[in-house]
Amino acid sequence: MRRLKRLIWAALLIVTAGCSLQPFSKAPPPTAPTSPPAGQGPSVPTPPPTVPPPGQTEPVIETTPPPPIPKERPKVTPAHLSPASQALVTQAQAQRKRGDLPGATVSLERALRIEPSNPLLWIELGRLRMDQRNFAQAEAMGRKALAMAAGDDRAQSAAWQLIADSLKARGRNPEAEEAVEKSRELAHS
Repeated sequence: MRRLKRLIWAALLIVTAGCSLQPFSKAPPPTAPTSPPAGQGPSVPTPPPTVPPPGQTEPVIETTPPPPIPKERPKVTPAHLSPASQALVTQAQAQRKRGDLPGATVSLERALRIEPSNPLLWIELGRLRMDQRNFAQAEAMGRKALAMAAGDDRAQSAAWQLIADSLKARGRNPEAEEAVEKSRELAHS
């Protein structure tokens, strides 16, 4: 008896659930208007192409070419040192002249904590690495300065010169000559 009641209830549930569904039709259900993807305006239907009547020619639509893209790089303000960094660089240069390379390193690292994105400090640290005969690290410092000096021809020229010196010190003369040439081009622009 219990089993029969369960079957009846299940059948009633199926029948009532089926009644709440819409009947099948061939037409697709209406859809809500959707918004266009972000950054695009509403879609506008394009008119079908028109064919001119016999004896007439199609009008010629002239288009103007886009303006040329300037080849000149934007100029930026040349990098300069803050007074605190300048004092530390001056101190480091004096230490280098005395042969105190570890002391010069400490001074330049202090300056880099003040201005970590100043390419001039990275070039100065690269020159110190050259004095320490750590040529690979000097090149890395030059490349880092080069990336930070985008648009600053003077700083980029100095960075390329540092890279050239480090390459030459390692006997990579063809690459060093290319770097020297890039340094010269930037120095004269």
